[in-house]
Amino acid sequence: MQALETLKPYAQSERARVSHTRVFLARWLGEIFGCQHKEMSRPFSRHGETFRVCITCGARRQFDETTWNSSGPFYFKAARPADLATY
Repeated sequence: MQALETLKPYAQSERARVSHTRVFLARWLGEIFGCQHKEMSRPFSRHGETFRVCITCGARRQFDETTWNSSGPFYFKAARPADLATY
């Protein structure tokens, strides 16, 4: 019985190592192939522009309010102090 108790830390250590390896591999593949933009925010309208934002990387994509569809390529927009102002 005591032998099984001494093996528990090794099993947990092995799971942690596999978990760290998966995270490392996912990040590495993400850097090579880029973000897949699977999780998008709700639509935002600001300064006459309607868009959705990728939760993972922050890329924006135009959003059409009439058809309720995203369209066009993904793009990044630099933050400006005017964008950060509260209304």
